[in-house]
Amino acid sequence: MDSVFSVFGSFMDWDVKGLLLFLVIFILTADYIKNRRPANFPPGPWSFPIVGSIFTLDHNRTHEIFTQLAGRYGDVFSLRLGQKRIVVLNKFKVIKEGLVNHGDGLSDRPDLPITQDTTYGLGIIFSNGHIWKQQRRFALSTLRYFGFGKKSLEPVILEEVTHCANIFRSFKGKPFGPHLIMNNVVSNIICFLVFGHRFEYSDEKFKRLVELFGKSLEIEGSIWVQLYNSFPVLMRRLPGPHQTVVNIWTYVKDFIKEELKQHKQNWDSSDPRDYIDCYLNEIQNTKGQESSTFDEEGLINECLGSVCGRL
Repeated sequence: MDSVFSVFGSFMDWDVKGLLLFLVIFILTADYIKNRRPANFPPGPWSFPIVGSIFTLDHNRTHEIFTQLAGRYGDVFSLRLGQKRIVVLNKFKVIKEGLVNHGDGLSDRPDLPITQDTTYGLGIIFSNGHIWKQQRRFALSTLRYFGFGKKSLEPVILEEVTHCANIFRSFKGKPFGPHLIMNNVVSNIICFLVFGHRFEYSDEKFKRLVELFGKSLEIEGSIWVQLYNSFPVLMRRLPGPHQTVVNIWTYVKDFIKEELKQHKQNWDSSDPRDYIDCYLNEIQNTKGQESSTFDEEGLINECLGSVCGRL
């Protein structure tokens, strides 16, 4: 009797092993068929199944690794990160060729889960198609109205440079890191256009924003966000630095919502003071139009993109 159970147990043991082996072969075959390099696709390094090159890249010096890969595969090469393939353009001439001469074909933004989960594909930086075209057209005309790219913005810039110079003088010739100060200068000019006012460098909320954006950019270049974008269903449920990025963007959106609330309290549609006022006017003017992409959620993400791009 014992021998019968022994044979049966041995059979079950091999049956489970066979099933696991079949599943592994099936997954690897399915992954190869789904993610094999398309014909005429730019060359690139060999990558592992499922995860691609996520674990073989040094995410602390990605720019150096990409330069090395360009020397090996050419100034247009490809990489596989998880379940997605990306094409990398190296050198100014190649980038100009792609973004200027072939701008229409390369105008779409990548569909990344980390941005979809935080911005829902709204705003200029994070949208595509009709939304992007309509929002971009409005943003360019509105920012020009407030002097963006014109001499009329010069007094705002000079005022901010004056504040910057005063901070520099306060060190009295001692060495210091200018990075955060210069970030404050550029972001305050954008904040003036978007929010209608600047922030003092000592403002705790402003300092917090600058700090959080720096931290967010650092994490977004790490392996954690690459894993999030490659395996969102799994990573949404796992703790880690990638969750910090989501929390940071939520904090910034709450900050913008507070600015929006204050604007709406004394908003005069006949006298727009800044970008938010103009956007509120556009929401009102296009209300009920089926093709309109203007709403408060879009405004929040528009401001998020503007501030994010400069902080």
